[in-house]
Amino acid sequence: MPATLTLTEPATFYLHYDAATQLLRGRWPTPVLDADLRGHYAELLAQAQAHAGCRYWLLDMRQRNWHMPSFGAWFSAEFAAPVRAALGQPVFIACLLSARHQTAAESARSQAIQRACARHDVYPYFFASEEAALDWLHYQQGLY
Repeated sequence: MPATLTLTEPATFYLHYDAATQLLRGRWPTPVLDADLRGHYAELLAQAQAHAGCRYWLLDMRQRNWHMPSFGAWFSAEFAAPVRAALGQPVFIACLLSARHQTAAESARSQAIQRACARHDVYPYFFASEEAALDWLHYQQGLY
């Protein structure tokens, strides 16, 4: 049975590896400070490495606030390359968003971040439904 890991403060971020689907699942049940996000993503990477280099992540961001531009810049410039280097192959990140995130996710800034990440073989994509996100991740698993 996969264990749920609670990070930083209780009810801030939950993370677990689902061995049956070979997915790393992260969830933010409440808004979170950008300052805390870097630690959460570091823990995602550590858990991915601990589970045979898991490269398929499902991140539930529906309750989380959208991040500041500085976090997006950090993610693409400082996080994507080390993730790819640590895991050795392309990494696929399905992000579940609420309707209130849609405008930010479709912005030119978000698209630029996605292109920058793709240069490192890290692919964050945004989804409104968990079913669509899982379908995309399973499709990627079949390819890679």
